[in-house]
Amino acid sequence: MKQVLLKTQIELMKSSFISKYEFQLLVFIEFFIFFYLGNKLEFIVSPLILTATSLFIAYKFLIQKNETIPDNANFEVKKIYKLFYILTLILFGIWAYFVMLKNPIDIKTSDIIPYINDLYLKRLFNGEFIYNLAPGLGYGNWTPNYLPFHWLPFAISYYFQFDHRWIVFGTYFIAVYIYLFHYIKAQSQQDFLIKACLPFIFLIHILLIQSDNFAHTVELLIASYYFILAMFLIKNNVLGKSIGLVITVLSRYIVVFYIPIALLIEFYLNNKKILIQIVLVITMISAFYVIPFLIKDTSIFFKGAASYDLAALGEWNGQSWQQAHDRPHQLFQGLGFASWAYSFLNGSLENRIYIFKTMMLLITCISILIIGIYFIKNKSKYSLANWHLASLKVILTIVISFSLVPYSYLFWSSIMVSIVMVSKNNINDKI
Repeated sequence: MKQVLLKTQIELMKSSFISKYEFQLLVFIEFFIFFYLGNKLEFIVSPLILTATSLFIAYKFLIQKNETIPDNANFEVKKIYKLFYILTLILFGIWAYFVMLKNPIDIKTSDIIPYINDLYLKRLFNGEFIYNLAPGLGYGNWTPNYLPFHWLPFAISYYFQFDHRWIVFGTYFIAVYIYLFHYIKAQSQQDFLIKACLPFIFLIHILLIQSDNFAHTVELLIASYYFILAMFLIKNNVLGKSIGLVITVLSRYIVVFYIPIALLIEFYLNNKKILIQIVLVITMISAFYVIPFLIKDTSIFFKGAASYDLAALGEWNGQSWQQAHDRPHQLFQGLGFASWAYSFLNGSLENRIYIFKTMMLLITCISILIIGIYFIKNKSKYSLANWHLASLKVILTIVISFSLVPYSYLFWSSIMVSIVMVSKNNINDKI
């Protein structure tokens, strides 16, 4: 009888633990699939598992109950945690320094940072038009396709002549500071620590497992933008949301697909502030992109977007170090559906890329429509913040999973949104 009771108690404890930390466990599963499974599973299976997990996280977040806590009952962040933040900043800084030392910037390894330095920033400081035609790597002349906030922050490191990757590192830790000390609300020390450890766990995995991506791309900067946007969406800070949208819109095209949904959500649930947000976003986009660049040459946006197709063709042809009949390395890392298109569509590479790109746009538009219809029918059931973050997560998941070249670092932005979702529990939604 005692054994039966003990077994029952253990099962109840397990059930209670899973129920209490269900969402956190889901996000850790997403971490595990992304960082540890990848191409270890068959290329047909891996993208399905990762995409399904990400979409399920969005759904579970949307429908979760919001347990708010009063400000006067909030767990007070102790000074020791700020000392811990400084210590981790130093330790991660040392680690990042050795990663940079081991991986010097070299155009033969990756053209991202060299192009930012030698094309965008050099033109900026020489007073030249940034988006004039530029010599490509085997593709002839092309229109530069990085939007302003993909390269503009590095004007600081260019002017003061230090490694551009410190801008990436510094921006991430600024976002982490906001997250730790201005975003998280917790009922207990344990609750705070669970939430606080997530961005550090993420960075450990980046530096340990994907250090090449940290060393040769600036994608952690883009992921930090989405980190900031997601936090401001939760807080419903008008200026913050506007800044978050502008820095994401003007760094990658992806968030453009989220904007129609964001407008719909704001129109129904936050219509008193929607006009202010629209004015702020339009003003900032005009100041940083339209007036200095787009007015001078209205074709640069579309020509820049077309450059991605050329770059994709190079990746679909495989790496220079691969044999002629090897499967393209970047497509078969188990992270996106481009491998499906390469394997199962017919015709030339150009034709397959065109069909797959059309499929991506069609699936994305259908997703936007489904989210919009579901929102209109259920808008009063869930909070403003839940609608925003769940929708953003879905759009990021769909667009990145169907990207022409599913580089692993593209998925970092989606994971940052998941981290914010975990910490949404017990956050006060002040409108």
